[in-house]
Amino acid sequence: MTRAGASAPVPAKRWWTGPSFLIGFALTGVIVAGALLSYVWTPYPPTQMMILNRLKPPSATNWFGTDQFGRDVFSMIMVGARNSLAVGLGAVGFGLVLGTTLGLLAAIRRDGFLDNLIMRTADFTHAFPAVLTAIMITAIAGPGMLNAIVAIGILNLPYFARLARGVAIQVWTRDYIQAARAAGLDNVQISVRHVLPNVAGVIVVQATIQFALAILAEAGLSYLGLGTQPPNPSWGRMLNEAQTFMAVQPWLAIFPGAAIAIAVLGFNLLGDGLRDAIDPRLRRSR
Repeated sequence: MTRAGASAPVPAKRWWTGPSFLIGFALTGVIVAGALLSYVWTPYPPTQMMILNRLKPPSATNWFGTDQFGRDVFSMIMVGARNSLAVGLGAVGFGLVLGTTLGLLAAIRRDGFLDNLIMRTADFTHAFPAVLTAIMITAIAGPGMLNAIVAIGILNLPYFARLARGVAIQVWTRDYIQAARAAGLDNVQISVRHVLPNVAGVIVVQATIQFALAILAEAGLSYLGLGTQPPNPSWGRMLNEAQTFMAVQPWLAIFPGAAIAIAVLGFNLLGDGLRDAIDPRLRRSR
């Protein structure tokens, strides 16, 4: 109960009710649900060619129409979502684990040789255009989903390394770190038990943003023929194949383009909502 004349505290706005988080969660939920559903069901086999049904407009039979080979566009988009999410998970996971580890190591020996080596390497990697670097790596290693994951994962390394180092350096100045030292913990134990949990929040937010960029990068590589290879459906390759028919069959480009836009927008908005939850200064300012 509050004292007489004192106003009751205003409850803090729940971050998960914010528009960014809700819209982002809904959009990403649609993409993830479609990808998971494609493992057990699609309206038609996504690689089945039916030449007699080629270039059919959207209808009750084929919800998104058919392409130049008679394949069902809706089924291809469902499986394409699965492939895009697989590349995003692999690439972001690779960059997150290795980049965060390097960032924590750099924070332990800040301003030392190891710190300078890791950060200068990250700066060197970050200096090149991301898409151009991914094209160069996949062109050298060969096209394919695995090589696309490695290429995009390498591009994610400097983002996670620099972010983890910046936050970790702030954590190392806290009093409980000195208490952990006094308790006999070494630098690696302190990093795992105390620094990493305080870095994890911002890393998760960055991961959602990098996930959106990874999906966009995979679509770009597939558009150029360097990403997911046939017969596996890919949103980027669907756009590439649709450009010949843009004037007469625009839905062939509209639907995969909309899928890419929804996925990228959803993960970006989800990252904004998570950032509101993790950064208390943002919550207080709203």
